[in-house]
Amino acid sequence: MLFKKLSHGQLLKLARQKCIPPLSPKFHKGQSGRVCVIGGCEDYTGAPFFSANACALMGCDMTHVICEKEAAPVIKSYSPNLMVHPYLRTGHLGEMDKIKTLLEKMHVLVIGPGLGRDSGMLGSVKEIIKYVLEEHQGQIPIVLDADGLYLVTYDESVRDMLVRFPQGRIILTPNVVEFQRLRKLYHDEIPEGEETGAYIARKLHCVLVEKGGKDHIFAENHMLVNECEGSNKRVGGQGDTLSGATACMLAFSRAIFDFKLCGEPDKNLDWLDYSLLSCYTASTVTRECAKQAFAAKKRAMQTTDLNERVGQVYDELFAEYNNEI
Repeated sequence: MLFKKLSHGQLLKLARQKCIPPLSPKFHKGQSGRVCVIGGCEDYTGAPFFSANACALMGCDMTHVICEKEAAPVIKSYSPNLMVHPYLRTGHLGEMDKIKTLLEKMHVLVIGPGLGRDSGMLGSVKEIIKYVLEEHQGQIPIVLDADGLYLVTYDESVRDMLVRFPQGRIILTPNVVEFQRLRKLYHDEIPEGEETGAYIARKLHCVLVEKGGKDHIFAENHMLVNECEGSNKRVGGQGDTLSGATACMLAFSRAIFDFKLCGEPDKNLDWLDYSLLSCYTASTVTRECAKQAFAAKKRAMQTTDLNERVGQVYDELFAEYNNEI
């Protein structure tokens, strides 16, 4: 992989040319992406909305949310554009038959935003990961964030499942605190001189996006660093915007790579390449949204200021490469 030799602009141009399907009247609804965000409980309804909304504004055809029963009316009230399903339950497993039926239609999953740490909610997530691994051979990419990462950190059986997924189909997006939890798992076994993120990505057979002043994206022996300017203020929900943008880019990439929407994909790129380009692009979109929101609002900046700019920023970044057919 030659990505590390490419400039920021070259990486974005490559992502636009290789990962993003064109707009065309020949395609029907759903071909350019069906994403489901899994999370949202009574106490945390904003996170799944921001993730799903970012995904929709990036251009995903259909965006769903599976959440806890009490959270569904609240999330529905935020936007009529999202399809919200109240199938999760606190205290016990949710309506798994309904969940699995919906998952059959999905191209990418985001697990964790607003999930909480209730045993029933976490148990449902474990069942979902197991279902994707066993019934779909791990081909449906899963972005794990927030309490989805908490589950990874504290449940060895979940980590055992993650390593069985094909390379590039599991994406972890930890912030500083979440990354430290992961680091503690492997502190005594990380070889001297090796990047912690690189080791974790290799150990869990995943792509790891270490968020921070710079975003470091690790996978096997590969690393990309996104140094784009972001915001001097951090707001809750920035990570949710990233997870949604990442999911949309992965759905676009599946349309090209897995479903061959535009014919045979580039033979010089494998799925891991598409996954890395997707993560880098989503990181860029999120950081630029934060930059613009902070420039406009300064200390008054809120998550909505960042999240609502996703579509605008996407268009600005890729205006040069638009290829409608």
